[in-house]
Amino acid sequence: MVKGQALSEPQQPPPAFGVLDVGGFFSRDTSGFKRISDQLRKLELDHGYKIYLVVEPVLIASSAPVRAAELRQAWVPDGNGLVVVYESDSRNLGIGQDVAISPDLTDNPARVPSHETTAMLNRALQSADPNQAPEAYLEILVGNLVGEFDGYFKRRSTPPPAERSMRIALLVVGTLSLLGLVAIGLGGLVRHSSMAGVRSFRFPVVDRPERLGAPCGANVTARRFAPRGPHA
Repeated sequence: MVKGQALSEPQQPPPAFGVLDVGGFFSRDTSGFKRISDQLRKLELDHGYKIYLVVEPVLIASSAPVRAAELRQAWVPDGNGLVVVYESDSRNLGIGQDVAISPDLTDNPARVPSHETTAMLNRALQSADPNQAPEAYLEILVGNLVGEFDGYFKRRSTPPPAERSMRIALLVVGTLSLLGLVAIGLGGLVRHSSMAGVRSFRFPVVDRPERLGAPCGANVTARRFAPRGPHA
């Protein structure tokens, strides 16, 4: 257990056991410290994702969220983890997480998209009661976080069953077919409406004899031209 260390510089090395207890918060519950530490270390060993818990008695020149963001940047610069800072005097909690929306998993497969992280954090926080004793609250919170991330990595590494893939393929084909039928129907309606608006015109029937091959008569115009003279 790491006790009595001041967090004066964010660049100090992260705790080897995953938990940094500055004021001896777990001095009366060493078994709880060990259970939390074991869960955090197992998560890192299994999936490469790191969660650090820092318990401070009081933060004077900072706050728990700011401190958590600073330590996350210093301890997990690659984005494959987060830092939880708990101020035991005020019971304020801060969580520093990676803010990359769609990280490049080929560079670091242990990274998690920010929307996935946010959803898991919300579920873990909602499942822990902050009115409990602080030691019990932190142990439940860390257990929830470890469970959420462990489940996420297992789901991501497990391919979907063949039946599910077939259902998805059929759903996609059905959706495309429905869209095609809708497009055909709309095209027919557009053509029908455009044709309905066309007006037809017919020449009136006239009672005139046929002249020069024209069934309705014709007008003939004759013009005379003077003969060209010798000087024309």
